[in-house]
Amino acid sequence: MASNNAPWADAPFALIPTPGDGQDLNRLHEAVFLAREMACAHNGMLRSLNSIYQQCVHVSESQDILDLLQYSKFWCAWLEEHHEAEEKWYFPDIERITGVEDLMAGMVTQHKDFMPGLEELTKYVNETTVEAYDGRELRRIVDDFGAILTKHLTEEVEVLAALEVHDGPALKHAYLEFDKELRKGDKSVLFPMVLGSTDRTYEKGPMWPPVPDFLKYVVHYWFERKYQGAWRFSPSTTWGEKRPLLCLGES
Repeated sequence: MASNNAPWADAPFALIPTPGDGQDLNRLHEAVFLAREMACAHNGMLRSLNSIYQQCVHVSESQDILDLLQYSKFWCAWLEEHHEAEEKWYFPDIERITGVEDLMAGMVTQHKDFMPGLEELTKYVNETTVEAYDGRELRRIVDDFGAILTKHLTEEVEVLAALEVHDGPALKHAYLEFDKELRKGDKSVLFPMVLGSTDRTYEKGPMWPPVPDFLKYVVHYWFERKYQGAWRFSPSTTWGEKRPLLCLGES
């Protein structure tokens, strides 16, 4: 369990409140399901980014630097692939189901707003050597787009929650199809990245993602093995238990 006093991955970029917190989704419009699922995914992205941000200025050992850069590469790819899939599949489906042209255009514009920062971070973590690594530079890059990204991740959840006047079952089906596409990635990266960014205590929210317990053991003992060094920088265990961040100190 993470210490109450030590910085953790819930800052500096604020997490998103859980839509329908504590309520039975079966009694609510499917838009709440969409918003809750997206909030959980986006909070995972924010926790991982916060984990990178909190630790990047404190790593000093060569292996730690390599592993943090690897973890950061995975985070960049996660974010980019998620938003590419939204624009390719999910957003067009939402507009088709609702019949509202350009309903998601604002979200696409927000994607474009943070992409230059994401591209700069992707370039840095892919091209920087251990010898040239500077945690302050990595943190500067994140600072340049982190607030814009957080605004987008939060507002997209609000847009989905507002779809409650439309065809709920069709919208839920579209989301589940979108989620299937997202799950086609490298299991040695996707599963550890997502599961290691959850917090099962957050707002007493849902267990997310909804996977059986036995699969978490498979992820921990099999899929995490390939990049086990990188997963040391995950903010949580495979079971969604908060844990102390690996590298902290005076910045």
